[in-house]
Amino acid sequence: MIRHARTALLLTAAALLLAACSGWQLRGQTSTPELESITLDGASARLRYTLEDELEPSGVLIHGESQNIVMILDERWDSRTAAVDARGRAAERELRYEITWQLVDRDTEAMLNPPRRISALRSFAYSPDNVTATSDEEELVRDDLYEDVAYRLINQLANAARKIDSRNR
Repeated sequence: MIRHARTALLLTAAALLLAACSGWQLRGQTSTPELESITLDGASARLRYTLEDELEPSGVLIHGESQNIVMILDERWDSRTAAVDARGRAAERELRYEITWQLVDRDTEAMLNPPRRISALRSFAYSPDNVTATSDEEELVRDDLYEDVAYRLINQLANAARKIDSRNR
C-alpha cells in the first residue's frame, strides 16, 4: 500500500515537473513575440505567407517599415532517397528544409541575436509507378515542413524579443 502511494507521488511529481518546464510545448503551440511588427527580408514567398498566417492573428504585423528586421540569410531544400525497393528503385524519399535567420535593428543595423539555424526533416513513401500520388504526398510534406520551421522561428523570435526587452530595461 505504501509502495503504491510512493509510486503515485513520484509519477505526479514527474508530471508536474514536465508541465512546469517553460521550454516544453505541444507541437503547433507558439509563443507570441512581444513585437508590434517585423520586416521579413530574404524569405521565399511561401515562408513569408506561412509566417503571416501565424503571426498576424496574434497581433504581429509583417510590413516593410518595421524597426525589427528578420533576415533570412539562407533558405535551402535538400532531398535524397531514404530507402529502395527489391528492384533498387526509390521507395522512400527524405526532404530537409533549413533556414538561417537573424534579427537586426533597422536604425542601428545592429545584430540583435547571432545567426540561428532551423532545420526540419520528413520522409515519405515514394512510388515510381504512381507519380501523381507521390507528387501530392511530397507537396503535403513540404507544407508540413514550412509550418514546422515557421512555428520554430516564431518561438525563437519570441525568445529573442524577451532577451532584447530585458536588456533595454
